[in-house]
Amino acid sequence: MVFLIAVLGTVDFARALWQWNLAARATQVGVRAAIVHDPAALDVQQFDGILAAPAGAAVPVSALSPNPILCTAEGCGGALAALDAALLDAAAFARIVAAMRAYDRRIQPANVIVEYRHVGLGLAGNPAGPDLDPVVTVRLRDLRFEFLAIGFLQLPAIAMPDFRASLTAEDGAGP
Repeated sequence: MVFLIAVLGTVDFARALWQWNLAARATQVGVRAAIVHDPAALDVQQFDGILAAPAGAAVPVSALSPNPILCTAEGCGGALAALDAALLDAAAFARIVAAMRAYDRRIQPANVIVEYRHVGLGLAGNPAGPDLDPVVTVRLRDLRFEFLAIGFLQLPAIAMPDFRASLTAEDGAGP
């Protein structure tokens, strides 16, 4: 019996590592999807740098408020502000979640947070793309690992750590 539990425990440990890797890869794919498509935050999509700086000048960090903007399935807002569904491009957020679910079917919209942080990249009046090039971070939270092979031991599910990946948005400028 001890040998059987050891073998089945090894199987479950391998599954845990597999699910860990899936979640990490899904987060990387999610941030890539977030930077190559329209932002989920309408404030970032509609940002006009000309209002904050002369054409061709760097957009000051203080121009985006709140900074950072956090988006969940419920809406977008600042770190200390309430989420507002009217500030969320639901289709863009769904596209990010769909890209992540292609790697890990356990991921639901409630598990995903997309953060847009303006760090001073971007040019006001950029004719080749958006005026902001924020650092985009996708976070994956609240995933749990359920034991299967040794489930007969009735062990509780284990909370997996939060995963995150960040990339700088692409400016759209060609060669």
